[in-house]
Amino acid sequence: MAVIAFVSSKGGVGKTTSAAVVAGVLAETTKLPITIVDADPNQPLLKWSQLPGCQENITVIADEAETRIVDIIEDAEKTSRFVIVDLEGAATSRVSNAIAMSDLVVIPVQGSGLDADQAIKTIKLVLQAGKSLRRKIPYRVLFTRMPAAITSNNMKSIRGKLEAAEIPIMTSSIIEREAYKAIFLVGGTISQLDTKVSGKAMAIKNAEAVTTEILQLLVDIKTASEAA
Repeated sequence: MAVIAFVSSKGGVGKTTSAAVVAGVLAETTKLPITIVDADPNQPLLKWSQLPGCQENITVIADEAETRIVDIIEDAEKTSRFVIVDLEGAATSRVSNAIAMSDLVVIPVQGSGLDADQAIKTIKLVLQAGKSLRRKIPYRVLFTRMPAAITSNNMKSIRGKLEAAEIPIMTSSIIEREAYKAIFLVGGTISQLDTKVSGKAMAIKNAEAVTTEILQLLVDIKTASEAA
Protein backbone atom coordinates (compact mmCIF):
# COMPACT_ATOMS: atom_id res chain seq x y z
CA MET A 1 0.00 0.00 0.00
CA ALA A 2 1.19 3.51 -0.77
CA VAL A 3 -0.35 6.93 -0.28
CA ILE A 4 0.67 9.49 -2.90
CA ALA A 5 -0.47 13.07 -2.37
CA PHE A 6 -0.42 15.75 -5.06
CA VAL A 7 0.02 19.01 -3.20
CA SER A 8 0.50 22.70 -3.93
CA SER A 9 -0.47 25.79 -2.00
CA LYS A 10 -1.46 27.32 -5.36
CA GLY A 11 -4.25 26.23 -7.66
CA GLY A 12 -3.95 25.65 -11.39
CA VAL A 13 -0.54 23.97 -11.40
CA GLY A 14 -1.66 20.59 -12.75
CA LYS A 15 -2.36 18.63 -9.56
CA THR A 16 -5.60 17.11 -10.82
CA THR A 17 -4.23 16.25 -14.25
CA SER A 18 -1.16 14.63 -12.71
CA ALA A 19 -3.27 12.63 -10.27
CA ALA A 20 -5.61 11.38 -13.01
CA VAL A 21 -2.75 10.51 -15.34
CA VAL A 22 -0.85 8.52 -12.71
CA ALA A 23 -4.00 6.79 -11.45
CA GLY A 24 -4.92 5.77 -14.98
CA VAL A 25 -1.53 4.24 -15.74
CA LEU A 26 -1.44 2.43 -12.38
CA ALA A 27 -4.92 1.03 -12.91
CA GLU A 28 -4.11 -0.27 -16.38
CA THR A 29 -0.63 -1.62 -15.73
CA THR A 30 -0.93 -3.09 -12.24
CA LYS A 31 -4.61 -4.16 -12.36
CA LEU A 32 -4.64 -3.47 -8.61
CA PRO A 33 -7.31 -1.49 -6.72
CA ILE A 34 -6.72 2.26 -6.80
CA THR A 35 -8.54 4.82 -4.68
CA ILE A 36 -8.47 8.50 -5.54
CA VAL A 37 -9.39 10.91 -2.77
CA ASP A 38 -10.72 14.06 -4.39
CA ALA A 39 -10.26 16.83 -1.82
CA ASP A 40 -10.68 19.65 -4.31
CA PRO A 41 -13.86 21.65 -3.57
CA ASN A 42 -14.72 21.55 -7.30
CA GLN A 43 -14.50 17.73 -7.31
CA PRO A 44 -12.93 17.44 -10.80
CA LEU A 45 -11.81 13.84 -10.34
CA LEU A 46 -15.18 12.72 -9.04
CA LYS A 47 -16.78 14.27 -12.13
CA TRP A 48 -14.15 12.59 -14.33
CA SER A 49 -14.94 9.20 -12.77
CA GLN A 50 -18.63 9.65 -13.59
CA LEU A 51 -17.91 9.98 -17.31
CA PRO A 52 -17.83 6.85 -19.51
CA GLY A 53 -14.73 4.66 -19.42
CA CYS A 54 -13.60 4.88 -15.80
CA GLN A 55 -11.47 1.83 -14.97
CA GLU A 56 -13.29 -0.71 -12.79
CA ASN A 57 -10.38 -0.84 -10.33
CA ILE A 58 -10.47 2.92 -9.74
CA THR A 59 -12.66 4.25 -6.94
CA VAL A 60 -13.02 7.99 -6.46
CA ILE A 61 -14.13 9.36 -3.09
CA ALA A 62 -14.92 13.03 -2.60
CA ASP A 63 -13.78 14.50 0.69
CA GLU A 64 -16.42 17.11 1.39
CA ALA A 65 -15.56 17.72 5.05
CA GLU A 66 -12.12 18.98 6.03
CA THR A 67 -12.09 16.95 9.24
CA ARG A 68 -12.56 13.58 7.48
CA ILE A 69 -9.41 13.31 5.36
CA VAL A 70 -7.49 11.09 7.80
CA ASP A 71 -10.37 8.64 8.17
CA ILE A 72 -10.96 8.54 4.42
CA ILE A 73 -7.30 7.75 3.69
CA GLU A 74 -7.18 5.11 6.43
CA ASP A 75 -10.29 3.40 5.05
CA ALA A 76 -8.93 3.53 1.50
CA GLU A 77 -5.67 1.92 2.61
CA LYS A 78 -7.61 -1.15 3.73
CA THR A 79 -8.93 -1.90 0.25
CA SER A 80 -6.50 -0.33 -2.23
CA ARG A 81 -2.89 -0.89 -3.22
CA PHE A 82 -2.49 2.77 -4.11
CA VAL A 83 -4.25 5.77 -2.59
CA ILE A 84 -3.88 8.96 -4.61
CA VAL A 85 -4.89 12.21 -2.93
CA ASP A 86 -5.65 15.34 -4.94
CA LEU A 87 -5.69 18.27 -2.54
CA GLU A 88 -7.05 21.78 -2.70
CA GLY A 89 -4.71 24.61 -3.63
CA ALA A 90 -4.47 26.10 -0.15
CA ALA A 91 -2.56 25.62 3.08
CA THR A 92 -5.30 24.09 5.26
CA SER A 93 -5.40 21.56 8.08
CA ARG A 94 -6.78 19.03 5.58
CA VAL A 95 -3.68 19.49 3.43
CA SER A 96 -1.35 19.16 6.44
CA ASN A 97 -3.13 16.01 7.64
CA ALA A 98 -3.01 14.42 4.20
CA ILE A 99 0.70 15.19 3.91
CA ALA A 100 1.27 13.52 7.28
CA MET A 101 -0.47 10.37 5.96
CA SER A 102 1.58 10.22 2.76
CA ASP A 103 4.39 7.92 1.69
CA LEU A 104 5.28 10.34 -1.09
CA VAL A 105 4.27 13.95 -1.70
CA VAL A 106 4.38 15.14 -5.32
CA ILE A 107 4.48 18.92 -5.77
CA PRO A 108 3.42 19.98 -9.27
CA VAL A 109 5.03 23.17 -10.56
CA GLN A 110 4.66 25.07 -13.82
CA GLY A 111 7.41 27.10 -15.40
CA SER A 112 6.87 30.38 -13.58
CA GLY A 113 8.62 32.15 -10.75
CA LEU A 114 5.33 32.38 -8.84
CA ASP A 115 4.86 28.61 -9.00
CA ALA A 116 8.42 28.05 -7.83
CA ASP A 117 7.84 30.31 -4.82
CA GLN A 118 4.60 28.48 -4.02
CA ALA A 119 6.42 25.15 -4.32
CA ILE A 120 8.87 26.28 -1.67
CA LYS A 121 5.95 27.20 0.59
CA THR A 122 4.46 23.75 0.03
CA ILE A 123 7.77 22.11 0.87
CA LYS A 124 7.77 24.01 4.16
CA LEU A 125 4.38 22.42 4.92
CA VAL A 126 5.86 18.99 4.19
CA LEU A 127 8.86 19.64 6.42
CA GLN A 128 6.64 20.92 9.23
CA ALA A 129 4.40 17.86 9.03
CA GLY A 130 7.45 15.61 9.12
CA LYS A 131 8.89 17.45 12.10
CA SER A 132 5.67 16.99 14.07
CA LEU A 133 5.75 13.26 13.27
CA ARG A 134 9.52 13.01 13.88
CA ARG A 135 10.04 11.45 10.47
CA LYS A 136 11.04 12.67 7.04
CA ILE A 137 8.18 12.74 4.56
CA PRO A 138 9.60 12.08 1.09
CA TYR A 139 8.68 14.63 -1.56
CA ARG A 140 9.51 15.52 -5.15
CA VAL A 141 8.80 18.48 -7.40
CA LEU A 142 7.10 17.53 -10.67
CA PHE A 143 7.21 20.04 -13.51
CA THR A 144 3.88 20.14 -15.37
CA ARG A 145 2.48 21.57 -18.59
CA MET A 146 5.95 21.68 -20.03
CA PRO A 147 6.51 22.48 -23.73
CA ALA A 148 7.28 19.41 -25.79
CA ALA A 149 10.39 20.72 -27.52
CA ILE A 150 11.93 23.91 -26.18
CA THR A 151 13.04 24.63 -22.64
CA SER A 152 12.91 28.39 -22.03
CA ASN A 153 15.57 30.35 -20.21
CA ASN A 154 12.92 31.12 -17.59
CA MET A 155 12.37 27.40 -17.03
CA LYS A 156 16.11 26.78 -16.75
CA SER A 157 16.35 29.59 -14.21
CA ILE A 158 13.53 28.15 -12.10
CA ARG A 159 15.03 24.67 -12.16
CA GLY A 160 18.39 26.12 -11.18
CA LYS A 161 16.82 28.00 -8.28
CA LEU A 162 15.21 24.83 -6.92
CA GLU A 163 18.36 22.76 -7.42
CA ALA A 164 20.43 25.41 -5.64
CA ALA A 165 18.07 25.03 -2.68
CA GLU A 166 18.71 21.24 -2.85
CA ILE A 167 15.07 20.55 -3.62
CA PRO A 168 14.59 17.11 -5.22
CA ILE A 169 13.05 17.29 -8.69
CA MET A 170 11.60 14.41 -10.69
CA THR A 171 13.46 13.57 -13.88
CA SER A 172 10.20 13.15 -15.78
CA SER A 173 7.78 16.02 -16.39
CA ILE A 174 4.16 16.26 -17.49
CA ILE A 175 4.34 17.56 -21.05
CA GLU A 176 1.57 19.81 -22.38
CA ARG A 177 -0.66 17.52 -24.47
CA GLU A 178 -4.21 17.80 -25.79
CA ALA A 179 -4.78 14.21 -24.67
CA TYR A 180 -4.52 15.22 -21.01
CA LYS A 181 -7.31 17.76 -21.48
CA ALA A 182 -9.42 15.31 -23.48
CA ILE A 183 -9.86 12.75 -20.69
CA PHE A 184 -11.74 15.34 -18.62
CA LEU A 185 -14.11 15.91 -21.54
CA VAL A 186 -14.84 12.35 -22.66
CA GLY A 187 -13.75 10.27 -19.65
CA GLY A 188 -11.53 7.22 -19.31
CA THR A 189 -7.77 7.06 -19.53
CA ILE A 190 -5.39 8.35 -22.17
CA SER A 191 -5.05 4.93 -23.81
CA GLN A 192 -8.84 4.78 -24.24
CA LEU A 193 -8.99 8.01 -26.22
CA ASP A 194 -9.79 8.03 -29.92
CA THR A 195 -6.66 7.64 -32.02
CA LYS A 196 -7.48 10.95 -33.68
CA VAL A 197 -6.79 12.86 -30.46
CA SER A 198 -3.66 14.92 -31.03
CA GLY A 199 -0.54 13.63 -29.28
CA LYS A 200 -2.18 10.52 -27.82
CA ALA A 201 0.82 8.22 -28.37
CA MET A 202 3.29 10.70 -26.93
CA ALA A 203 0.99 11.41 -23.98
CA ILE A 204 0.83 7.69 -23.16
CA LYS A 205 4.62 7.44 -23.27
CA ASN A 206 4.96 10.54 -21.08
CA ALA A 207 2.37 9.33 -18.54
CA GLU A 208 4.07 5.95 -18.28
CA ALA A 209 7.47 7.59 -17.70
CA VAL A 210 6.13 9.76 -14.87
CA THR A 211 4.30 6.84 -13.25
CA THR A 212 7.30 4.52 -13.56
CA GLU A 213 9.49 7.09 -11.83
CA ILE A 214 6.97 7.45 -9.00
CA LEU A 215 6.83 3.68 -8.56
CA GLN A 216 10.62 3.50 -8.40
CA LEU A 217 10.68 6.30 -5.84
CA LEU A 218 8.26 4.32 -3.67
CA VAL A 219 10.49 1.25 -3.91
CA ASP A 220 13.55 3.31 -2.99
CA ILE A 221 11.71 4.92 -0.07
CA LYS A 222 10.62 1.54 1.27
CA THR A 223 14.11 0.10 0.89
CA ALA A 224 15.67 3.05 2.72
CA SER A 225 13.09 2.80 5.50
CA GLU A 226 13.73 -0.91 6.01
CA ALA A 227 17.49 -0.33 6.09
CA ALA A 228 17.24 2.43 8.69
